[in-house]
Amino acid sequence: MPAKGSIDRRQLLTLLGLAAAVPRPAEAFELPDAAGLITENRHDGVRILSAGGEFVGARGAYYGPPVPFAQLPGHLINALVASEDRRFYEHWGLDPRAMARAVWSTLTGRTQGGSTLTQQTIKEVYLREHSPIVRKLLEEPVLAPILELNLTKEDILYVYLNRVFFGGSAYGIEAAARVYFNKYARNLSILESAMIVGLLPAPNRFNPHRNFEMSRDRGIRVVEQMVETGSLSRSAADRAKAQNVIVTPSRSAWGGFYPRSTGIGWFARWAENEANANSVPSQRSGTRTIATTLDLRIQAAAERQLEAALRQHAQTRKIEEGAVVVMRYDGAVLALVGGRDYRRKEWDHVTQARRQPGSVAKLCVYLAALGAGYTPDTNVSDAALTLGGRSVRNFDDRYLGDITLAAALERSSNTAAVRLALQNARETRDVIKALRVAEEVEGEAGDSALGTYEARLVDLTGAFASVANRGRMVVPYSVQRVQDPAGVELLTRVLPAKSEIRQVLQPQQADMMRQMLAGVVQRGTGRAADPGFWAAGKTGTTTESRDAWFIGFTERYVAGVWLGNSDSRPMLGVSGGGLPAQIWRAVMIDAHRNA
Repeated sequence: MPAKGSIDRRQLLTLLGLAAAVPRPAEAFELPDAAGLITENRHDGVRILSAGGEFVGARGAYYGPPVPFAQLPGHLINALVASEDRRFYEHWGLDPRAMARAVWSTLTGRTQGGSTLTQQTIKEVYLREHSPIVRKLLEEPVLAPILELNLTKEDILYVYLNRVFFGGSAYGIEAAARVYFNKYARNLSILESAMIVGLLPAPNRFNPHRNFEMSRDRGIRVVEQMVETGSLSRSAADRAKAQNVIVTPSRSAWGGFYPRSTGIGWFARWAENEANANSVPSQRSGTRTIATTLDLRIQAAAERQLEAALRQHAQTRKIEEGAVVVMRYDGAVLALVGGRDYRRKEWDHVTQARRQPGSVAKLCVYLAALGAGYTPDTNVSDAALTLGGRSVRNFDDRYLGDITLAAALERSSNTAAVRLALQNARETRDVIKALRVAEEVEGEAGDSALGTYEARLVDLTGAFASVANRGRMVVPYSVQRVQDPAGVELLTRVLPAKSEIRQVLQPQQADMMRQMLAGVVQRGTGRAADPGFWAAGKTGTTTESRDAWFIGFTERYVAGVWLGNSDSRPMLGVSGGGLPAQIWRAVMIDAHRNA
């Protein structure tokens, strides 16, 4: 589809007044070729790719890959022409009678089609934000003939079908075919093609996900229009109207399209925010492509295991929400499930929600003690304790006297942890800040031991990753690179060498913590998390079971699980060593299978 030359949008629009009055040769009004028009001035959006390069979602405008004209079904072209512009092959870009009807309807406050497909193409590429009256009276009459002079009729149809909005965030025929029928555009049946064309006058109203019968009736009307124009015989139309149409379940949610699972929406949203935070506004136009760290196999396992647990226990245990995050030792997030149903709630309990971590916070207390010279065999008192007139209670109301640090962590002793926090108050706060768990921890030293401050699941899991990797700083991330619509890289993540990564813990300090956390899974409160291979982790439960956590790591992955209610209502008998540990175990077993 060659072009005779090109002009940019600014140059194009300066021609409007002059072009209407002064005769000029066609060469003076040359446009980009058809392929260039498909990508020019697109609506903003992002395409999300997994770590393996698979397309997993789109936020904002979803454009499928352009479909060459030769691969577009003939009945799709016939349906479009019959429904939208019956004189398309005869006119030179304008249909005076149709234009008169359209202008009159605009002036009288009504809506009536009248633009040719050529005019609609010009509008979609360059004029969609312009005043309808100015566009129809001044701009389209000049630009439509120019487009016809520069492109063939096939080119115009090619550009139009690969650009136009079909509802459901879908722009272009390939996106529409996948969103509504889960197939390639080249495989659309006659009735499916007619239903998609039937969306054009009112994409949201005729959306088959919202009203299948209305959408199908609209498609049948388009089939009849094909008969009227002679592009389809009566017998073929009758067969087409009898075709079985199966609309794929909607994978659209919160301004995005997620063909594999809407649960990927939380990850996609976080990845887009991360990409935006590392770019300037001028780099966010058009459709960008974000290559991420997402592992589809582990993501599916996290979604499956969380949903299975909630399906079985949510009602009886009064659990509304849950969240799971899995990452590598360097912080690359492989899976993220921010809640139970992304269609219902966009709020992300992994990266947005701040909740009290409960006994998970003891990680920082024990790390501070180890940094101050304690060892796993150092004794600490587990005796009853009163602090500021308030009794500090152990979860099981048992008090054993002097026990080792390792034993105290295994049984998640509150009294021992508070004593350690009191003895190492400054060091504990320093560890919390160094591991990026929380910027500030208000209250007394005992509050840092009991986890009464607020933290995010992603940050807590990142802190455990620093222990897993022998003390190196971890900043959880999801973006590997970002490309603009032309494929030019806007952002490429360059990971520093291990020698350049800041140590936030001494390696021997992290090693001792690894040993102690492994004891929690082998002998302590985290036994339900034991996957049958080496694992380490920590349980956490807040007052009245408002939050329940299990966060830990294996030799390969770091993962965190949270259960609770959005409004902080108490759950019924849910503790970190119970259901969260069981979910963690199930996710880790699945993640390591065939890894």
